[in-house]
Amino acid sequence: MRRRRDNPVKRINPSGKVVWIARYTDKRGRRRIAKPPWNNGKGTFDREYKAQEAIDWAYEQEDRPESQTVGGYFATWSEIHPRSERTNETNEHRISRLLDIEVEGVPFRDWELRDLRRRHVHVLVDAMLRQQGRAQTGAVNILRSLSAMCEDAITDEKADFNPVKGVKVRANDPRIRKSRRQVRVFTFEQMHAFAVAAREAWLAGHPGRPDYAPLVEAVVRTFCDTGGRLGEILPLRRGDLKGHVFEIRRTAHEGTILEGTKTDHGDGTAGRTAPCPPTLERMIRALPPRIDTDLLFPTSRGKLWRERNFYRDIWHPAQGEAGLDIRPHEMRHSYVTYLRVAGINDADLAQVTGHTLETMIGRYSHALGRSFGDIRRLIG
Repeated sequence: MRRRRDNPVKRINPSGKVVWIARYTDKRGRRRIAKPPWNNGKGTFDREYKAQEAIDWAYEQEDRPESQTVGGYFATWSEIHPRSERTNETNEHRISRLLDIEVEGVPFRDWELRDLRRRHVHVLVDAMLRQQGRAQTGAVNILRSLSAMCEDAITDEKADFNPVKGVKVRANDPRIRKSRRQVRVFTFEQMHAFAVAAREAWLAGHPGRPDYAPLVEAVVRTFCDTGGRLGEILPLRRGDLKGHVFEIRRTAHEGTILEGTKTDHGDGTAGRTAPCPPTLERMIRALPPRIDTDLLFPTSRGKLWRERNFYRDIWHPAQGEAGLDIRPHEMRHSYVTYLRVAGINDADLAQVTGHTLETMIGRYSHALGRSFGDIRRLIG
């Protein structure tokens, strides 16, 4: 550690106020002013000892391993530590929402990774809840992405520890103004009627392609009859329906098919199987064969659906035709909820949906309010 030979410089402002300048000499012999983040990036102090602390801080910055700003590391993070394309996009989208938040007077992007402390993360949480109006889930997801970046920064020796670790956002936090979106549960009758509406909407909007209408009904019905995710159903191939079950092995995102599915156990590459109900199986078996693609539910031109196009051409018209604002993932929630009520074994259902038992019960099961009569009768 170098010897502290520099002392603060005393100055008197025109107003007569005495201030201290944290001027020091860097390793190259240049005279500089220490501007630590904890002084809002300023090099002027009201107390001499504070200016001396800033000088000492500046020496420590030069003596320790090379650091990097949050913004600088974020710019190349996904290239240095690549994840799936979808995960990279999600992480970049989330963290970008934090970069312009001021933390102790300095934009978060300009903070050195080594200088970040847990109190600074709490400032970010406060801004997300009060200024940006985020729900608890949104804030938690952003913190998860930030935590992943900090862990990688430790690996790259750009940070000493993860300041996000241990920071929580409670559901009853009074700063939360935006409620978590409530998941609605629909009956199988409602969902099947929605699939019929999708077919009718296609016929009305594409009178020249009535041959494609049965596929539209079948793909929408697959959501409610298998509990599959959008990214799992779009890349299904004809060969994935084997006997009476679907073999779900792939995920699609923005026109790209990736091996593996999103699960809560392991690395997501094992996939899973899901039973295909008789009516849906007959619909699929009756679809005219195509020689231009092996996809089970291709576009009318034989291509893989992109999510936004699928919503535009099939889902949104079906919502208008049915007068039902249902979302694909709500069909998944409904699937789990009603099958549990029907007495399907929880472990089997978790295996079918590709979740751990705890996740399936905690997130995908919802009260239907049908047990009140049974409770009254049992108690007497």
